[in-house]
Amino acid sequence: MPEGSYPFPTYSGLLEPRHYKQIGTAIWLFLWCISSTTAEKEKDGTVWGIVLGNKPIRINELEETFEVSNRTIRSWIKTLEDHGYIRVTRAPYGLIFSVRNSKKYQNRSAENFQSLEGDRQNIATLDSSDRQNIADLAAENCRSNKDITEIYNASSSASDEEHILNQVSQIEKHFCQRRGKGFSVSPSDFSEIRQMVVDGLPVDLVNRVVDESFDSYKPKHKRDEIRSITYCVPRCYDEWTKLQQEEPITVAVPHVPVAIGSPSPQRITKQQQEIDDLDRWIREEEAREQAGSR
Repeated sequence: MPEGSYPFPTYSGLLEPRHYKQIGTAIWLFLWCISSTTAEKEKDGTVWGIVLGNKPIRINELEETFEVSNRTIRSWIKTLEDHGYIRVTRAPYGLIFSVRNSKKYQNRSAENFQSLEGDRQNIATLDSSDRQNIADLAAENCRSNKDITEIYNASSSASDEEHILNQVSQIEKHFCQRRGKGFSVSPSDFSEIRQMVVDGLPVDLVNRVVDESFDSYKPKHKRDEIRSITYCVPRCYDEWTKLQQEEPITVAVPHVPVAIGSPSPQRITKQQQEIDDLDRWIREEEAREQAGSR
């Protein structure tokens, strides 16, 4: 959840009496959804704000954020759903929120949200066609856990996205533990973490750099502290670049006779090795899913 204070756009139409009568105290959850919107997507003439990049949110996380009861959070969600302000997809690991007409990125034309491949730079947090597939799920009507699970198993791209979100969650949890406050990061921090994962930075490397950043930080006064992971991001890329520049490793191959003039065993970098490991992990996951469906 957002940490600290930052501005975000809303429209004065929200102040009309009909909205107050329909939303009531659920306005706080509605505003949180708008502030946490990381991208927007047009579907059937309606622009939907994608909350936290479609990251599943647990009810207890919202309880901690607003310091209210589980019953209150569920009441707010029902109110906003019943009046069409938000849509909620119930996934195995939490709730995926999307908000109707968030208008957070009001300067973007509808074409910006039609295709990620056509113009990726306009949606900073969505940098692969996988996110497009998941965004389509969030904009549809609520589905049961069983339905969502079947969709995940049927789509390898969804499996890839789940793997990315799992790595992002590990880094997010570790950073929040070192920071000593909050249970999740701001939308902008979430996007930064996701970008590092997509760029191939290993979770262990990022968490190690986070530890080093906190251990070496020397506050100038009692209010001086590391509040955002953006402080650590450049250091993470610096460390990753150093590793990339190291001497490449050679893949072990069986000892076989080599004819004169034959090419020597191919040498690959650590980055390529990690990519190969990820590909192997995806294949193993697909094999397990296919075995489980039989």
